Amino acid sequence: MKKTICMILAAFAISCESSTDKVKVSINNDTDMMREAATIEVDWQKIAQKIPNATPENVIVKNQKGEQVPSQVIFNGGEKPLMLIFQTNIAPSGSIAYTIESGEKEQFQPKVFGRFVPERKDDFAWENDIMAFRMYGPALEATGEISNGIDIWVKKTKNLIIDKWYKEDDYHRDHGEGMDCYKVGRTLGAGAMAPYKNDSIYLGNNYISYKILDQGPIRFTFELTYAPYETYDGSVTEKRIISLDASNRFNKITEQYSKPLDVAAGIVLRDGGYKIEDAANGIIGYWEPQNNDSGTNNGHTAIGVIFMEAFKETMDNKGHLLGITNTDKAGEASYYMGAAWSNAGDITNEKEWVKTLNEKKNELLHPLQVTVE
Repeated sequence: MKKTICMILAAFAISCESSTDKVKVSINNDTDMMREAATIEVDWQKIAQKIPNATPENVIVKNQKGEQVPSQVIFNGGEKPLMLIFQTNIAPSGSIAYTIESGEKEQFQPKVFGRFVPERKDDFAWENDIMAFRMYGPALEATGEISNGIDIWVKKTKNLIIDKWYKEDDYHRDHGEGMDCYKVGRTLGAGAMAPYKNDSIYLGNNYISYKILDQGPIRFTFELTYAPYETYDGSVTEKRIISLDASNRFNKITEQYSKPLDVAAGIVLRDGGYKIEDAANGIIGYWEPQNNDSGTNNGHTAIGVIFMEAFKETMDNKGHLLGITNTDKAGEASYYMGAAWSNAGDITNEKEWVKTLNEKKNELLHPLQVTVE
């Protein structure tokens, strides 16, 4: 009897000990910048070591008040969890702490979304609570409309609108939520990349296949594959991996070519826009002239491209503002592409857009300090 009681007490002690298994995440902002909706990444192995019973289905994040906050387990298209992400706001020179533990997940409204759109000639569209974007697929190419540039849908609602706009099929007019007033055509559009050499841009065609790597609710990541096409260095294949976080206007784009190349990221130019060139800081940007489609003032669309490294040079060429660079030895290059709309009200002129681009670059250069215990 005594042995049985001891075993029960020992099991209870083990249960109590495991129920308090937690991971503490301390975040410090050692800059003078306010960081809003900053995405925090925690390696899954560190979580598994501290919380043996943690699974993607039961892991949760709590703030200092003990309230659960939205979180997401990242798989990057694989079967095993790689990291846990959540978002925070943190003041200049501020610090904040969260705990990760196992528990019952609360349901939070997603702030990112994307999907293949077969009902609109194989578009691939994605969005968050700030902007929406799309790329063009094989069914559109079959009609003779060829483009691998990036398209923008401007928004002034926090709601996710892709399904609604495609269903209503009237998104070239602003009905109070935003619209599609950006024109891509046979260009790089809003910040796509292409091989570049001797004054020539080598454009690929529409994507041929897609794969969704992470579905949200905080981060949406997908991969597009392109058929081989000719460049200055023969035929190449290309993959684009694009990732967009909630409440962030910049996508992270990773280009994977089948060989190392000289490349350029570019923004198509219109008559009367405002160009932003900062080669040393790895920034190009553009404030489009006012759009007056349908006889109305549709405001100004802003586009920006940010590289961690300096550009070799920037230039106007082939109707684009280009940032010239090169891939690494494996044929890979990563950068950030974002957009804004003056009618959304938060960025209303070119000076504010220049400031936004510089602030984003500073954030990338000075990441938050994250300690996991």
